[in-house]
Amino acid sequence: MLNAKLINDLINPGNTKIIPGLERMHKILDILGNPQHKYQVIHITGTNGKGSTAAFLESALVSCGYKVGKFTSPHISKINECITINHKEISDTELETCYFKIKELITVHNIELSPFEFLTTIMFEYFATQAIDWLILEVGMGGLNDATNMVNSKYSIITNVELEHCMWLGNTISEIAIEKSGIIKSGLAIFADNKVEVVEIISNKTSNYINVLSQYKFSIDLDLKSFRTLLNVDDKLYSLSLFGKFQAYNFLCAYAVFKDMGIADKHIKYAAENTMWPYRLMVLEKNPLVVVDATHNSAGAKSLYDSLLGIYNPNDVVVVTSILRDKDIKAMLKYFAKLATSVIYTSIDNNPRGLKASDMVNIGIGIFSNELCIDKPIDAIAKAKQMGKKAIIVTGSLYLLA
Repeated sequence: MLNAKLINDLINPGNTKIIPGLERMHKILDILGNPQHKYQVIHITGTNGKGSTAAFLESALVSCGYKVGKFTSPHISKINECITINHKEISDTELETCYFKIKELITVHNIELSPFEFLTTIMFEYFATQAIDWLILEVGMGGLNDATNMVNSKYSIITNVELEHCMWLGNTISEIAIEKSGIIKSGLAIFADNKVEVVEIISNKTSNYINVLSQYKFSIDLDLKSFRTLLNVDDKLYSLSLFGKFQAYNFLCAYAVFKDMGIADKHIKYAAENTMWPYRLMVLEKNPLVVVDATHNSAGAKSLYDSLLGIYNPNDVVVVTSILRDKDIKAMLKYFAKLATSVIYTSIDNNPRGLKASDMVNIGIGIFSNELCIDKPIDAIAKAKQMGKKAIIVTGSLYLLA
């Protein structure tokens, strides 16, 4: 079991100690000899799709024989999930070794790191000790001032830009795009967004970019029997193991990297067909259909709606949901209500930003025809199964799914 002090220092469900800026990261990484420069980096930001894009990249590069580190957040069950090499999580012993080394250094040098900064520092140092070839690096929030933005990445990926974390990133698409484009360095920038302001901001930042939505001729079909995404690009058909139109866009971001690296098509097909990324439009059961999706913002809710619209009559579907209090909850619920006439609101107790079922009812009252309130998620799902619907959609915060 992990050291209790480590857990307290690294797990940050309440966004505590967030102070924008990279001064603290520069200090601690300089002391460590800048481990973040000892491997090649693919840096990924975006409102949605970071994790799926990272997973596609990881699958192909590991298939090619590279030693691949990956950093993603937040974790679902335990913090070790955030730091992996070739799909294998950092062990408790390795995590504690890096933790105590860095804890001593920040104590001696009087550097106060936020939990995410601390975890990011551990990640950079651990991967340096393991001599990885590539680091697939997911931004925590934004980009420009994010703790991960200490690298000179060969590839910078911006999956998409929507309004999110407005308290920290800005209140317009342009402001948020500026923050996210802050990860762009001297390497190739890749993005999947046709918004005029996004294209303008990225093109002003660099001339070395690819917008995959205009770069490639492609078509997307959703296989509703196997729940796979069929993507035809460059006259080649890829059957994506991850379901949803948005997953095709995520794959295209990874595809641009593969093509630039000269990766053989057999490895690209392997990544398309075998990549797993939990809780993103994942089918758990088929009778009735039980789908879980970490739809953590309104853009994600729209993607869920776009992917599942028309599969079932809304009268035959029930949604089980709870959402963090700092999200655009009503906008998300309105998308859910286009898929289902029934909802069961439940509670998130494992995060200080979580809401009780009763809070959710008060926010969503009148949006669905049939509304229930059940505190415990496990009881909410049991009730959903008793309702005799053809489909159950469990969606909202990743903390609910965890």
